[in-house]
Amino acid sequence: MTLLTLYKEELKAAVRGRFAWLGAAVVLLGIGGLAAVATQDTWLDGYGIIAYFLAPISFIPLAAGSIASPRANRFVESLFTAPVERRDWLAAKVLVLLTLALGYYLALVPMMLVYVAHVGMPLLLAKLVAWTPGILLVSLAIGTLIGVLFIGRSVAPPVATGVGVLLTFAFLVPLQELLVAQGYGATATGRLTLASPFVLLKNGLGFTLGASSIPASTTLTWLCFGFVVVGTFGLAVWVFLRAQGVESWEATLAQRWSIAIVLAALVLVPVFFADTNYDNSAPPPNNAPSIPGVFLRGGGNLALTEPGGLLPTRCCDTLLNRDKWPAFPTGEVTRQDLLVLLPIETKQSLGDLGIQVIGQNGLEALAEPASLAQLVHHLEAGTYTSDTGPVSADGQHIHVGWVARVPISLTPTKPWDVGGVRYPLDVTVTYRLAGDEQPRTLSMRAAIEAQIPGALVQMSVVAAVLPLLCLVAAFVRWRRTR
Repeated sequence: MTLLTLYKEELKAAVRGRFAWLGAAVVLLGIGGLAAVATQDTWLDGYGIIAYFLAPISFIPLAAGSIASPRANRFVESLFTAPVERRDWLAAKVLVLLTLALGYYLALVPMMLVYVAHVGMPLLLAKLVAWTPGILLVSLAIGTLIGVLFIGRSVAPPVATGVGVLLTFAFLVPLQELLVAQGYGATATGRLTLASPFVLLKNGLGFTLGASSIPASTTLTWLCFGFVVVGTFGLAVWVFLRAQGVESWEATLAQRWSIAIVLAALVLVPVFFADTNYDNSAPPPNNAPSIPGVFLRGGGNLALTEPGGLLPTRCCDTLLNRDKWPAFPTGEVTRQDLLVLLPIETKQSLGDLGIQVIGQNGLEALAEPASLAQLVHHLEAGTYTSDTGPVSADGQHIHVGWVARVPISLTPTKPWDVGGVRYPLDVTVTYRLAGDEQPRTLSMRAAIEAQIPGALVQMSVVAAVLPLLCLVAAFVRWRRTR
């Protein structure tokens, strides 16, 4: 009963500050609405890293400051005279931090549900959803230990230490990805990255953020992660209850050495014993197709314009609607003119011309049959500056060449993300020059970008509900305390 009472009072104290609710509203609004809009190009990758990784690890300095604050303001001294067990008070503080972490995790659910309703549950999102609770748990353990170890009259040292540990462990995640991608995951430097519990958890769950390989076995990795979590919490409790007094340390020499040895073990055990056999191929994070080399700027012979539009001045990106905003909506028909820049100068005559357009990975591309039949009779002349024109058969850039205009209807379907969904588009051109008997064939590949219309708005709206409730609570709190 005492523990429950302490938990309730500590939880009330955590939100009693005049700016507590306002701070929560700002954080949730930034993570929810603003981050969703800012990561509209491949939302899952961008927003996933922000909301499911970077934000949760901020609980390290938060927990450190929360645990160290009572000692800094001398409140902890009352624990030695009040009829309250010190272990109950520490347990209540940790439970409050766990409650705040759970609240943050639940705040991510509405946006995730909207995303899943549109595109389903891709592998990467499922892994991120499982990754975040582990990150929150180990972050609270590390922050609690840091907060316990500092017993000064200021919260600045523990918070600063928490930020330093946060940056170190967070930095080791991309470093590990880079080393694994280069085949150095099992080297000394690769093993050093396993000092980060976030890397251990990622390896244990069997996914990557950018590398192509994952460990073939994870038993030792999970054991090391459990050792870090349990050992960190256990050391924090032992130090608080057995090695510290009211105002100073009361540890014996043996206890001090024990603390140092356990701290070293928490870092070194994963480095030496966690799995590093990166022999399995990483599973694809979603259903996105692999389109190598198609998103470079310049160098293409295809362009998209509004019906009847002119050839773009800056031509031509292989991502055909790179400069168009918003991107083409999925599930809806978008009519455009596909301009095919033929590598044929206007001084040459065409005896025959045929163009076939095929969309890939759910892109329905339909060219008007009547226009295709009359292409050779409705060619346009395109003038190119310097070396921007198509390359002719003799390897030279042409300056004035034929351009075929193909009215086309594009319908992107089966999206695998709410934004930044890129569909390949294959174009095959068969032509015969006047006087030639054999036709020539030219194959081109480009892509278009699409997005689910209204999805980001819906996700931002549902993500803003909780911040608005926090703002209301902050206003009510301000009216009571002004």
